[in-house]
Amino acid sequence: MKSQRNMHRPFTVEIAAAAWSQVARLSRERYRAIQARLEAVAALGALAETPACFQLEELTIHYHVDTRRRLVSLLDITRDKGCAAKSPGKVSTTRAS
Repeated sequence: MKSQRNMHRPFTVEIAAAAWSQVARLSRERYRAIQARLEAVAALGALAETPACFQLEELTIHYHVDTRRRLVSLLDITRDKGCAAKSPGKVSTTRAS
């Protein structure tokens, strides 16, 4: 049974170490759009612990939801076409700039 203490604690959004250099190259507007989407995922309290992604213009944003730690992690930003989920430890070689 889940602890009552953690059921209502909000999710936190973080940027994985590997993604910081990609985030640094984004315009302020793009970063804020990505941040808003990830915060929306966190606010929904995602139920599945699966790697996921979404498109923002020509960028594909990869993230992971850890329900146990109540954490949404930005993993990678690529210029891939389409949204294919990746594992949290795998980093793409096609970077956004």
